[in-house]
Amino acid sequence: MPIGPTTYFGKERVFVDREACIQTFRENIQNSGNLEYNVLFYHGIAGIGKSKLQKELQKILDEEYPEIFWAAIDLNTKTYREVGTFLIALRNKIQEKYKAKFYLFNIAHAIYWKKLHPEIPLLEENYPVIKEGKFFSKIIDVLNEFGPTRLIWDIINNAPDNIKRYYKEQAIDINKLVSMEAPEIEKLLPGFFAADFTSYLGTNSKAYIFIDTYEALWDGLREKGGFHEKDEWIRENLIPNMKGVSWVICGRDELLWVPDCDEDWKMYLEQHPVDELPEKYCQEFLEDCGIENKDIRNIIIKASEGVPYYLNLSVDTYEKIRKNRQPVSEDFGKTQKEIFNTFVKYLNDNEIRALKVLSVPNSWDRALFEILMKKFDSGYPAGAFSELIKFSFIKKDTDGKCSVHQLMRKSLKEFHDPTDRKNIHKYLLDFYSKKLENIDIKAITPEHETALTEAFYHAKESLEAEELCEWFISVSDPFYRAAFWQLISPFYEEILQILEVNVSPEHLLVGVTLNYLGILYTNMGEYEKALPLYQRALDIREKVLGPQHPDVATTLNNLAGLYRQMGEYEKALPLYQRDLEISEKVLGPQHPDVATTLNNLAGLYRQMGEYEKALPLYQRALEIIEKVLGPQHPDVATTLNNLAGLYRQMGEYEKALPLYQRALEIIEKVLGPQHPDVATTLNNLAGLYESMGEYEKALPLYQRALDIREKVLGPQHPSVATTLNNLAGLYESMGEYEKALPLYQRDLEISEKVLGPQHPSVATTLNNLAGLYESMGEYEKALPLYQRALDIREKVLGPQHPSVATTLNNLAGLYESMGEYEKALPLYQRALEIIEKKLGPKHPNTVTIKNNYNLLLSKMSEGDEEK
Repeated sequence: MPIGPTTYFGKERVFVDREACIQTFRENIQNSGNLEYNVLFYHGIAGIGKSKLQKELQKILDEEYPEIFWAAIDLNTKTYREVGTFLIALRNKIQEKYKAKFYLFNIAHAIYWKKLHPEIPLLEENYPVIKEGKFFSKIIDVLNEFGPTRLIWDIINNAPDNIKRYYKEQAIDINKLVSMEAPEIEKLLPGFFAADFTSYLGTNSKAYIFIDTYEALWDGLREKGGFHEKDEWIRENLIPNMKGVSWVICGRDELLWVPDCDEDWKMYLEQHPVDELPEKYCQEFLEDCGIENKDIRNIIIKASEGVPYYLNLSVDTYEKIRKNRQPVSEDFGKTQKEIFNTFVKYLNDNEIRALKVLSVPNSWDRALFEILMKKFDSGYPAGAFSELIKFSFIKKDTDGKCSVHQLMRKSLKEFHDPTDRKNIHKYLLDFYSKKLENIDIKAITPEHETALTEAFYHAKESLEAEELCEWFISVSDPFYRAAFWQLISPFYEEILQILEVNVSPEHLLVGVTLNYLGILYTNMGEYEKALPLYQRALDIREKVLGPQHPDVATTLNNLAGLYRQMGEYEKALPLYQRDLEISEKVLGPQHPDVATTLNNLAGLYRQMGEYEKALPLYQRALEIIEKVLGPQHPDVATTLNNLAGLYRQMGEYEKALPLYQRALEIIEKVLGPQHPDVATTLNNLAGLYESMGEYEKALPLYQRALDIREKVLGPQHPSVATTLNNLAGLYESMGEYEKALPLYQRDLEISEKVLGPQHPSVATTLNNLAGLYESMGEYEKALPLYQRALDIREKVLGPQHPSVATTLNNLAGLYESMGEYEKALPLYQRALEIIEKKLGPKHPNTVTIKNNYNLLLSKMSEGDEEK
């Protein structure tokens, strides 16, 4: 019988889920330490998803076993199919992720390569670059000139102690190596590689190496030599030399190492099929059956969920239609009754009824199964859970959750009474909503997240669009206050689409949803996404509610806050002022929303350096909030934080400290220790201690703030950059420059990426990074950073801002350190002029700049006298 894919499409063909492959890998991890050699091989037809499976397994290592070392090579790259280039590629991938050194292998491979190509010099253009510094470059020079071996040893003996010690411990015989021919050296390369790798990894660590597209080793070589010669270097040389390393290999055909090569592999080789039908073969099958229209093929494949029987039925349908007319896309993708009949064949009525009920939830466990069986009178015994899950169309997860196969689920939905199905959705909406009642925002669990996700799914299926929006605003509020913004934002995006389609793009609830989405994106640092949402929300609310409505004021406040965070203060100011005017007029001067706007407007003035305007606004906001909301409300903590920050900037530390401490006490008590607002207060309190010179109190506060922000907001959030900047500044103050430098660099990378290259926060980081380089004596690196920081601050903040004075002072100090006094003096003069005008003559910053200026005058005077 000719070989071909048709045997994969028999009606009784069963396909295995990938869960088995993943579970096998998990078990392999647990047992890997018990084996001297460990090879896990997955095989299946080309395109079946083996590469994706490898990615999943690597993801498991990254997320669940970060202590396990791994690297991956795909033999689909033709040059990786021989031992030398394979090991070079593997070495490069390892060095991309880890700091491993391959001293032995690098020399051995260079000698090997030179033996293969004696007429070609070892140059960067034709030889894999080895980044081992001048040490290895000298060895390359010896090999290019065919110098005596002793010169190589001279280079090793003059290398740094760690390199010299390594070569002596490994006892490499370079003389012998140079005397060998290339094929002989090639056999030794895995051994040298293994020695270097083992030296780096140690004896107690676990490591996995993934090899993909294993069948490529035979590409074009099947007629040459023996079959098992093609992978002999892996089977007989590489793997045996790397004891303790585990291998995950994927290939098309099952390995025959045990029967054909060595019976001992039975102890170390475990093989598993990946029996799932890939789209590529679905396409080929349908094309072979005469379905030339790609759109029709795609619809069939999508609907089939990989079930071959569905493909066969679709071909039957295609051929029947073609007898009368040309088939079109609309003829396909429907749930065919034959599919339903096939699924339910040999099932009784009670079992069919039970499956219809169970096809409504996305998944279910034993408890929910029993509830649904009793509630909806399926006739199926509530205690027969174990019997039901034995069916092949029930998928069982490792966490005890079960679900109906997707294609069968579609079929059951198609043949399920809509009213009955909607009632089940309503019941499940209520079931999951009850799990979301009275949530403590300090103790939200993954179970709560799952309940919200499931409740939203059932709400979509049972509520009208307006009901859905109002329900979700209410039920998601605890998640918003707990900063689960990434969880709830996709739900709001979906609600927005539903409202626009089913109600109207100009409906008031569309404006509400846009406003919520804008807030979420702002909180997540995605300002470019938030801006058009706020603008559209403002347009809808002004149009529907009128320009003086409180909701218009709310959107103005949010839009102003976004511009403020983007550093566009001139756009934010009139929006805050208009917001305050509306709020006071409509809500009254003692309303909490008025306090919010006062707080925000004061913050804007503070950022603009107008402290005298900010102070009374903060004080009035605090008075309103404490009176209306009570002294323990989170908004009280926010205002205390802001007021303390203003006092700190004004140099009044003794007023700031108790305010920060009270704010931290409130926020931890109300929102829990992992909330972003806690991180904000920790960051601020640490900054105050730093300003007071109490570094040992500041350090753990900055570290805790960074940990919270990275965990809750993600590693690329602007608030993470702020904390990195502050922590780096503290290390700099403590004289630990090597700890400060990478923190400033990471801060700059995040800030430029998220905020843009002209943002004031970027200027702050540039200023600080320049200061660090100055402290390290690297003036040439500091100068362009100060100049760029000054340019940004003058452009964005205006030439009279205190931050401009700070940068002028720093730039002047750098010129002074470089001995260029004539450049430094006018900068000090301008900085002093700005700072005295803005902060007054007694402010610490004013005193500092004045002292710097006077000291420079003294130096210049002394220099003149010497002349």
